[in-house]
Order: sequence, then structure tokens, then C-alpha cells
Amino acid sequence: MAKRALLLVLVLILGISYAVSAQGETSPQKGAEKPTIVIPNLKIENISNSWGPVSSDITTIITKVLVNEPNLSLVPLSISCNIYLNDIKMSEGVGENLTIERVASGSLVLFTSKIDNENIVKWWLSHIKNGERSKVKIEGKLIISLEKVNLVYPFSWETKFQTNILEGLNTKKMVRFNFGLYALEIRSLHSKWGKVTAKETEVKHTVKIYNPSIIPGSPIVRKIKYELSLNGIKMAEGNTGLLPMIIWPGKTKLITFATKMDNRKIKAWWISHINSEEKTHYRFSYRFYFSIGSTKWRDRKGAFKTNFLAKTGDIDCVKSSD
Repeated sequence: MAKRALLLVLVLILGISYAVSAQGETSPQKGAEKPTIVIPNLKIENISNSWGPVSSDITTIITKVLVNEPNLSLVPLSISCNIYLNDIKMSEGVGENLTIERVASGSLVLFTSKIDNENIVKWWLSHIKNGERSKVKIEGKLIISLEKVNLVYPFSWETKFQTNILEGLNTKKMVRFNFGLYALEIRSLHSKWGKVTAKETEVKHTVKIYNPSIIPGSPIVRKIKYELSLNGIKMAEGNTGLLPMIIWPGKTKLITFATKMDNRKIKAWWISHINSEEKTHYRFSYRFYFSIGSTKWRDRKGAFKTNFLAKTGDIDCVKSSD
């Protein structure tokens, strides 16, 4: 404890000495940056993150940094912080709502960062294109700002996660439709990601249909209507258009069609996802239209979770300066 207090005193003396020695020198040009010195012997013991308030425009992240120096509140401290999702800069600038609390193991530094929700679509596109894998990285600096010099201690935090959003849509459970003397069976439904653009995210579906009838003939499959919702937000709806398709008795055919999610709705989904403790309930509904009638709506329901801020690996305290 005495050594750490002495260290802090030495840091202040260093800054004051630098300021005094600089008084006899030519004044720096206006707007020139102050030099920086990396603080020795400070140690980041732990970094943790959690979600703060979420609005239609902003998502807040609360960061807690535990430092082994108990007297950190005695110096003028500020935080700079950048947040990246898949190397896309989501937030940058000075950490807000800064507080410093003395605790048994040192000082707990707490601050908030804000993500512009307009950037969430960029992350979504990268997540899908990257096989539903994402990396979260937070880079920051503890900055003690003295008159002539900034003393800095850089740090970084990183985690990775993976999702399998479409897994629950796939099924081999048989669904049978009877039409008097005729019948058709859906033997499987398989979904995978298709083309992803700034405007739309495509999901390709393949339905295997079998005709179990022994009587010659078959109802004609004319079209399929569909809807896809995430947390009650309708992300896609439409139909296949006229197919038409005949499946003769004892034969199997595949029908492939695509749902196109409107990426303008990704922001609304994100807000609902974070506010639901990073959980999303999905529903994929479809309805077949035949030459002799139509089926009821059929649903595939499920849920998936993420954990953006779960820590994996060790804390990386970057030993460098500007």
C-alpha cells in the first residue's frame, strides 16, 4: 500500500517537474498535443462490461475497470474508449459518466460508452457473412492529465461468440395434408443464408414434398406464402409466386424459395434483443396453396441467445503509448 501511494506521489512530482522545466522553454504552439508518458507499475486487475440503457438511437455499455492503485481518485483521470464489432468501429471518444471508487483491491473505475444504433446493420451484415461469428473488442486508455503532460495506461478487452440462428427452422418432422382421395407430405424443411446486401438478408428454404397416394393424380402446388418474425417484429413476408408443380404418386420433389429480411428492421430487432437479455424468439410461418384448396398456417418456432459481453481469455494490457 505504501509503495503504491509513493508511486502516485512520484507521478504527480513528475508532472509538476515537467511543467516547471517547461516554463523556461519556448511555449508550445497553440493546438499542439501534450506529450504522453506511460504510467509504470499500474495493473489492470479486471475488466467487465454490461448493458446500460437502450433507446431507439443509442445502446449504452457500462464498463468497470479494476486498477491496483487505491489512490486513483486523487488525480485528474479521464478515459478514452473505442468499441469494435468484427473490426467495425461502433463507438469512439471519451468515456462518459466517469466515477472512481476506492475498494479493497484498489480503485474501481466505471464509465459508459454509447453505440449508435444506425451502425448495428453493419455489424449484422458482417456477422452473417462471417458464418455467424463475431468478435467484440474494447480499446481504451486511462489518462491522467497534468498541465504539460498526459500520463496514460492503455488497455484492451476482447471476446468472441457464435450463433446458429437458422438451426431451429430446420426439421425432418413429417407434416401430412389430405385432400379427399389425395394426400401430400412435407418430409423436411431446410434453411440456409443466401445473398446478403445492405438492404436485404436472404434466407433460402428447401422443402421436400412427397406424394404417398396410390390413386393416379395429384393436387397442383400453386404457391407458398410465408412470414418471418423476430421478437414479434415482422422481418419478411411474401410468397413464391405461381409455381405450379405436380407431384405424382410415389414421387418426391423439392421446392426452393427465399425469404428476404428487410435490413431496415434490424435496428428494431436489436433493441428488442438487448432489452430481452440478448434473447430472440423467432417464428417462421408458411402456408401452401393448391389447385383444390389451401392449408392452414404452419409455424416453426424457437429462440436463440447471444452473449456479446461475456469475457473469454485473459485481459490484455497494452504496454504502449501514443
